[in-house]
Order: sequence, then C-alpha cells, then structure tokens
Amino acid sequence: MNKKLLVCDLDDTLYDWVAYFVPSFYAMVDCVVAVTGCDRETLLDDFRVVHRRYQDSEQPFALLETKTIKRIYANADWRVVRQQLDPAFHAFNSERKRNLRLHSGVKETLEQLRQSGVKLVAHTESKLYGAVDRLHRLDLFEFFSRIYCRERNISLRPPDDEPPNWLSRFPMEKITELSQHQTKPNPAVLLEICETENISKQEAAYIGDNVARDVLMAKRAGVFSIWAAYGAEHNATLYEALVRISHRTRKQIKQERQLIEEAKAISPDFIAHRDFPEVLSIFDVKI
Repeated sequence: MNKKLLVCDLDDTLYDWVAYFVPSFYAMVDCVVAVTGCDRETLLDDFRVVHRRYQDSEQPFALLETKTIKRIYANADWRVVRQQLDPAFHAFNSERKRNLRLHSGVKETLEQLRQSGVKLVAHTESKLYGAVDRLHRLDLFEFFSRIYCRERNISLRPPDDEPPNWLSRFPMEKITELSQHQTKPNPAVLLEICETENISKQEAAYIGDNVARDVLMAKRAGVFSIWAAYGAEHNATLYEALVRISHRTRKQIKQERQLIEEAKAISPDFIAHRDFPEVLSIFDVKI
C-alpha cells in the first residue's frame, strides 16, 4: 500500500498501560495506608475526586491534593510531608519499573518502518507529563518525528523538582500539546495531524487499541484504520481497580457507551491480532 505516515496511539498499543499503572498506583495507595493509618476506601474516593477535577487519572502528585492527606498533614512543614510520603512515591516508581514494558516487537518494528521511509508520529490522550515520561523510560523518542499529546495540567510537584527543570530532559521541540477539547474520536484531530505533517489522509494510517475511539476516529477521518486487537484485552481485576479511581463521570461513561454502539457498525481496515509487527505488511516491509 502507498502509505507514508503511521500515526501511533501509545497507551495499550505500544505497551500495556493498564498492567503498569494499576499495580503502581495501588502500591502507592497501600503504602500511604501503612504510613498514615488512613482508611483505604476513603483515600480512593478522594483520589477519584481529584482525578475528576483534572480529568486525568494520572494527575501528577494527586496524592498531595486528596482530602485525606491535607487533613493528616494540615499544619506540617513541606519537608516533613515529603519525608513521610516518600516511601509511597517510591513504591509507585518501583512497581512501574517492574511492569512498564513494550509489547513484543515494537521497537524493532518502528525501526524497520523508519528505515523504510515511513514517517512515524505518536498521538495520545495522555497528558504531557505522563506521555513524555513513558516515552523516555521506554526509549522511544528517537522513532517519532512528532508527539501529539493532551496539554498539561498544573501539577503540585515538589519544590525541588519544578516542571521546567524536569521537562528540560526531553526533546520538547518534538511535542505538540493539543487542547483539552481535541479528543478522540473527533476526526478533525487526525486530519489536523495529517495536514501538519504535510501528508494526505489517503497516504496515512492510524493504529490504536480502542475501536470506539481510535478506529472510529480514523474511519470518520477517512484514514486507513488499524485495530491493535492484541492491546484491547486487559486483566478484569486490574480493569475494575482502574474504574474505581477513574476520572470519568457518569455523563462521560454514557457517552462512551454510545460510541461503543456506533463502533459496532464499523470494521477496521486491518486488524493486528497477535502483535505490533503485523503492521509491516501494510507498508510492504518484509517481516
């Protein structure tokens, strides 16, 4: 096929986001409960409130904005709070190190596509901090000429790790932050990416794990759609734990169900059943 651009979703398409984030988050929560003696369910309720406030289940340092922590450390000096909660942040980081892994063949496939002249860009609804951090940890920046992500929120990041210093480690010239309103499955988002990359929609392909968002967006935009079916299956227990602290409101859940119903009437142009390397056949790259 005459495809010159591959737009890649990130979370669950190139790596299993649920399998990394949920164990990491709950390792942090369990550590907080052990350190402070707070009620676990109340803390989880507090997290959900913070996540909905920012419309992000990955809001950096959301722990510091929960009612439980504000109550426990109401009059404490910042250095005391940091010292007391450092084991919890360490627990998150340790679990992330164990569980954040690329899906099979991802890096090798991206390299083959790049060597074959296919332009690669990333598109994610994760916000800036989470997106660039994972790309850095997984050593993926070199493959993408541009990364489109959702614009950052204000973060209650510790004073000794201010956002400007933290972001200076990353190639920010490659990053385009999209408005909070530029979300999947709005086809205008994908068409704008194609226009920015100076490649027609007929010469582009989009791969993602979510039929109701990724595939539906591509179909609406008239872009060749690839369903990463291998990334759509999740451990039921982990997924239930994610829903427990999700930022999604009842209105958003209802909208999601409507999208799922609409998506039942469409078919992806290609399905990667087993792994990411299957996309090579679309670009006439030998496996």
